[in-house]
Amino acid sequence: MTGRRADGEEFPIEASISQAETDGQKICTVILRDITGRRRSEEATAMLAAIVDSSEDAIISKDLNSIVTSWNAGAEKLFGYPAGEIVGRSITVIIPPERQHEETEIQTQIRRGEHVEHFETLRLTKAGNLIPVSVSVSPIRNKEGQVIGASKVARDITRHKQAEAAL
Repeated sequence: MTGRRADGEEFPIEASISQAETDGQKICTVILRDITGRRRSEEATAMLAAIVDSSEDAIISKDLNSIVTSWNAGAEKLFGYPAGEIVGRSITVIIPPERQHEETEIQTQIRRGEHVEHFETLRLTKAGNLIPVSVSVSPIRNKEGQVIGASKVARDITRHKQAEAAL
């Protein structure tokens, strides 16, 4: 529903209605709540989700145990795993055995609330191919400010590496 402010501006509202009976008479109570802030927050969340979904970069979130909690279309394209196959599994499935230590180091930094800025490494695709990537990792915090996970952005740098080799 919409309400109207004294200046004539319309705004979204939510109504809660309750009914009680007293001395044989029905009494209704209506509580109106301005939900402008919630709507703005929902719109911002939807916009961010659209950005993540449409990004060509792999955007992945994981918990503090390295379990994948979200996996965008860019990650599907880059690594070959559909989200349904990887969400709930360890991110280490895309890390070559000789580079597993990188995940331990990343998790240590994230737990301290630190960011991991663009570093170049190799990752595994579902088909078992190694691909060079640039990775950035940022802590994800809850409302209280506690680190609860990490957001990881990986970009395929194969062409960049090929150009370097050609030079």
